[in-house]
Amino acid sequence: MKKIALYLLIASGVATLSLSCTDEFLKVDYYSIVNPDGVYEDADNVFMGLTGVYSNLYATGDYYIKPHPALANMPTLDLQADGWDKEMCTHSWTVESKSNFFENAWKYSYRMVSRANLYLADLENVKDEVVPEATRRIYESEARCLRAAAYYYLTVNFSRVPMLMTGETYANSPEKARPESDEEAWKTIKEDFEYAAQYLDWWPADGMIGRFTKAGALAYAAKANMYIGDYAKAKSQLKDIIDHSGRELNPVQGMISWLDNPQSYETIWEVSFPNFPKMGWDVWSFAKNNDNRYFGMQTKAAEYGGWGDSPMSYELVRSFEPGDKRLLYNIVGWHSKYDEATGKVVCYGDTNPYTGDAIGKTSNYQKFFQDREGIPNNHSLKWWKTNDVYSAHSVQLYRYSEVLLNYAECCFRTGDEAEGWKQINLIRNRAWGNLEVGYNPNDHTKSAFQFPIELLNTEVVEVPDAKQHYTQYKAEKGYKSDVWVVALIQERRKEFMYEFNLYYDLSRMKIIEEWLDCEYPKNGDATFYNTKTGKYYVPTGTDFNEPWDKASDEERRYMIPVTHRNWDWNEIHLVFPIPTSELTANPLCTQNAGYE
Repeated sequence: MKKIALYLLIASGVATLSLSCTDEFLKVDYYSIVNPDGVYEDADNVFMGLTGVYSNLYATGDYYIKPHPALANMPTLDLQADGWDKEMCTHSWTVESKSNFFENAWKYSYRMVSRANLYLADLENVKDEVVPEATRRIYESEARCLRAAAYYYLTVNFSRVPMLMTGETYANSPEKARPESDEEAWKTIKEDFEYAAQYLDWWPADGMIGRFTKAGALAYAAKANMYIGDYAKAKSQLKDIIDHSGRELNPVQGMISWLDNPQSYETIWEVSFPNFPKMGWDVWSFAKNNDNRYFGMQTKAAEYGGWGDSPMSYELVRSFEPGDKRLLYNIVGWHSKYDEATGKVVCYGDTNPYTGDAIGKTSNYQKFFQDREGIPNNHSLKWWKTNDVYSAHSVQLYRYSEVLLNYAECCFRTGDEAEGWKQINLIRNRAWGNLEVGYNPNDHTKSAFQFPIELLNTEVVEVPDAKQHYTQYKAEKGYKSDVWVVALIQERRKEFMYEFNLYYDLSRMKIIEEWLDCEYPKNGDATFYNTKTGKYYVPTGTDFNEPWDKASDEERRYMIPVTHRNWDWNEIHLVFPIPTSELTANPLCTQNAGYE
């Protein structure tokens, strides 16, 4: 049996947990190596071995974090891109894709698998007098959750993948075939999560934020069961979380991904980032974590110095109903409106409610599309909440709102339609700000960053009924699916923009082609549409604002910007291609259909 050669301590603070998450972070020692001699005889070493598995969530060491919004959002077209990433939102990726998204998703997932498998093998040799059996079961459960989470991510991206189990790594098992079916893969994944759910508590062990919980294990087990089609089992698991976990919707939707606020009200599973001093250009040390580079300055609007940005489509912006505060809290952009008094069309930009930065403050950004690749002048606020170079946002991988929406889907699929609509309306009630009334989020977090309370509702408002609204929306857009399906995908769209699951759910539900046809129909690469005449405006060159600039005020009155599209949906894009490096190293692994 191999001994644990190297386990890195999680590169984040360790905190005491309370329901309000207000306790101070504890100071902990950081380790880079554990002496393999005597690892079975030392309880501290055994625990550090576990933290070494967790450290894979943080120490990616290059540009591409895992998971990545490019894989989960760009193919939906709600999140746009230019440059080398644009192929993700034109569905033109190939096996030898210009981006390294596939390669890195694979590499870092299997790094987690390998480290978990070595740790689980070593844990089998730990004696009761070193670590009591009950504690070992918790450690085992957490390691199995981390392994299963890596396989979950691999499977939603690549379909069934080679599944190395306890003790196996690519060093000692270099050749391994894929499971015969996706169902077999999902059963292996859910087995790990369901095992862990027996031994983990609802809150992180020892009060250490960032560790897997029973809620996380059940939530992922339920999602695996949904992939298998066992909606009754998934429904039961999700109901267990709703009834017993203590999780709830954060009353303020804008507090999701709030800075320096790990383990918030609705966290089911996250990569926890506390705030570190001097989150500036000197953040590169391991203790502050390289992945923080993906937050802060990189995701703010280019107009304000951001170099990555996170532009959102005009179709997404228009999908929000009047009164839905998820738009206010999550997107700022460029708009036009017709002035009845003057007969002129007026253009204006939103202001970031967290930083005070106004879109279009500089003349070069007073337009709908920002560059020669048609990037919309709309910007996600998920991670642009300060103007710091880097900032600590916990990466929300599974939130309580997803538990409710998954539970709603299971209700619809098991004939409990009334309960399904009830869950959707709970999400919408929060979205309209009714949970904010009488609540001050700054009283419920130790974060040094203050939420702008002037944005909060002071009175309860009426929320449009979900079934009624989406019945109308379905007819307007031309969806063929059931109304509840349309409602679920639209609520997921608004809840999880720039997070990590929308494209995977569209793929799982086999609704991507319908989504594209209804939300982003082919238009011959047009950038504007006339809502009165039905005319599409195609620019003559690479200036995507040209149709607007040349139009009269009368015509502009009915012109709206649209995402240019001239390509067809291809069913092979339900999953991504397995990296060539894996196929070369492991001849038993086969490529996904259509990518051969």
